[in-house]
Amino acid sequence: MCDGKLDCEDETDETHPSCLKMTGEKCKRRVGQVEKQPVPHSWIGDGFKDCEDGRDEMNVWPTCGIGKSLRFVISNETCENVFVCPWDEPGFVELEDLCDGVQTCGNENAVCSRTNGFEPISTAVLTTEWGLKKNVAFCMRGLEKIQKFDTMKCSTEISDSFIYPPADVFGIQKTKIILPSALRLCDHMFGEMYVFTSCLNKCFNSSCPIRNIPRYEACPGQYPNRIGTIVNNSFLIFVTKSFGDIYTNNYFVCDNNIKCIDYSQVCNLVDDCGDGSDEDTCTNHFKCHSTGKYIPKTRVCDGNFDCLDLSDECNEQCSSEIIENSALKGFSWLIGFLAIIANGIIITKNSMTLRKCRTTVALLNKSLIITISFGDLLVGGYLFVISIYDGLIYKQSYCREQISWITSSNCSAIGVLSTLGSQVSLFAMCVLSVTRIIGICNSMRIPGEVSWLPSVKVTVGMIIMILLSLTIAVIPTVSNFEDFFVNGVKYAEKLKAFLGTPNKQTILEILEAYYGRMKETILSWKMIDQMVTEMYSHDFQYPDHTSEKLRVDFYGNDGVCLFKYFVKDEDPQRIFVWLILALNFICFMFITVSYLIIGFYTYKSSKSLTQSGGNRQISQRNTKINRKISIIITTDFLCWVPFIVVCVLHSAEVLDATPWYSLFSIVILPINSVLNPLIYDETITSLISKLFRQVRTCFTGTAIHREITLRLTSRRETTVEIIELESRQI
Repeated sequence: MCDGKLDCEDETDETHPSCLKMTGEKCKRRVGQVEKQPVPHSWIGDGFKDCEDGRDEMNVWPTCGIGKSLRFVISNETCENVFVCPWDEPGFVELEDLCDGVQTCGNENAVCSRTNGFEPISTAVLTTEWGLKKNVAFCMRGLEKIQKFDTMKCSTEISDSFIYPPADVFGIQKTKIILPSALRLCDHMFGEMYVFTSCLNKCFNSSCPIRNIPRYEACPGQYPNRIGTIVNNSFLIFVTKSFGDIYTNNYFVCDNNIKCIDYSQVCNLVDDCGDGSDEDTCTNHFKCHSTGKYIPKTRVCDGNFDCLDLSDECNEQCSSEIIENSALKGFSWLIGFLAIIANGIIITKNSMTLRKCRTTVALLNKSLIITISFGDLLVGGYLFVISIYDGLIYKQSYCREQISWITSSNCSAIGVLSTLGSQVSLFAMCVLSVTRIIGICNSMRIPGEVSWLPSVKVTVGMIIMILLSLTIAVIPTVSNFEDFFVNGVKYAEKLKAFLGTPNKQTILEILEAYYGRMKETILSWKMIDQMVTEMYSHDFQYPDHTSEKLRVDFYGNDGVCLFKYFVKDEDPQRIFVWLILALNFICFMFITVSYLIIGFYTYKSSKSLTQSGGNRQISQRNTKINRKISIIITTDFLCWVPFIVVCVLHSAEVLDATPWYSLFSIVILPINSVLNPLIYDETITSLISKLFRQVRTCFTGTAIHREITLRLTSRRETTVEIIELESRQI
């Protein structure tokens, strides 16, 4: 046995679980081959001498661990820490065997089910009449009105012919199965429900997973109370007594022919056979590529990683990118490029003329315009960097790099950049609008000349705005505030009990499954780290995987690394977010009210000038100002009001705005970064007008221009002739 040579026809001497782990060192066995052979780990120190020299019972084999984690290994050069069982038996689970579906520890599966986030699946159905009647599903009375929306009319039928193999089996009472007669989608069924529904051909695209006949010689060692009965007068199968004189054979024979399992263990997301034969033909699961782990089909492409190799989310069916939509990709490049160019021009032009300001008002206005453009330039830089990471660095590989990206300092840095730019620009616009109102109210006063004191005041004011914006942007990244802003943790893959980036609530559920019921309290991340550390051993100098963790901070909520505006009641950062949203809304109202007042004054001035026949140029200037004010109010309204409304609806759980992060971060919020240079300074509009005039001048006099002019003149003359003809007829 376990000697590398097949002695049994069914290969059970080499496929036995004991043969899976063998020692690296060899010895001459007391029974079997003459040459030296490796020994199964389970034979070492078991009290029975398997080697001729008794080495398997000597203390000469390599070991790992200490105390309750002491174990024999192939080589102690690759020792790892282990998962510590909260109870004494068996004491530990090796990391490679953790979360494999086998209940090695008393609560191993409970811990692993929490990290997966699976709802408990039902694998058994209501059984009556001493096991001879299976109530899989049946139609409920009073649902007639709902049935008109269902193309599959519900009518219950009773099948009394289920047995495997479907043949004439002597002495067996067949099982009655109650289920709707219409075909159903079986992807959400497990265990007995899946087996009976699919084997009675009531599934759309799921075939019966039972394929091996429970012959009498199958599964040796199991069911000592088995009895043989004949099938079609040709071969024997085994049956077992369930109640009284009732015999059944509801057993699934694994492909290895070594093990038989109950129907409730078939298609239940666990490899109960050991060879995968009870799961491989089922259609209700997804099989992780590297580990072979089974997860429900409904967990594929749901945005949460359930496979260690990320194959449930990173595949051809649902592979993701930072920016999913092609149109948004284009907008990101376009808006980022235009914002950088336009605001760069404004900053350069106004910085060069800043020293020429003769009055304090002119200095303040120019400084504020530079500050607005600086903030918008940062927003443009944010978009440009996101576009580079999306289109040039990650591209199609982003899905597998997603966790590394959202936990990286680069993501946090560009998130800070975006928030800093947005807040600086908004604060500067607010101050500029208030400054212009004060200027109108004091229009009859002679502006003060520029001196060192006003210059210092303006400089200090700009610095305060930038520092306030920087504080808002940086606070969420400060480690001292991690209990308010950390959204999840990425633990080392080898720990297995923590998949993906579980948030605090998920980790608390895992800890409760491990430690038992805990008193309701708010645990800090520091306390959580300590409790997670104690779930694993820390023997000698083995690698401590519990220390290998990355935080998903405030800006890592989404791949675009935007300020987390969309929060819910359970989010610890909701108070901070709502304070910032309230502050921004107040700034927006200041800007709106200020420009409404300015518009009122200019309208009043234009009206009085018109009535008195005053300076027409001043009236035209006022009209131009009113038009610009309308644009400012409209763009700010369309940017912030819908956004704040969506934030409120998301917080109230009326809608889930999370998929809209890309839209808001790329189009809605940054669009003002392109419009502001056109609104607050005439440099860009003058350049565009000049360029347009040059193009028109170059175009005038060309053959194409003459042809178009000739055609338009001809059409105009024809129109005049038709009008004259019609007038004569009248």
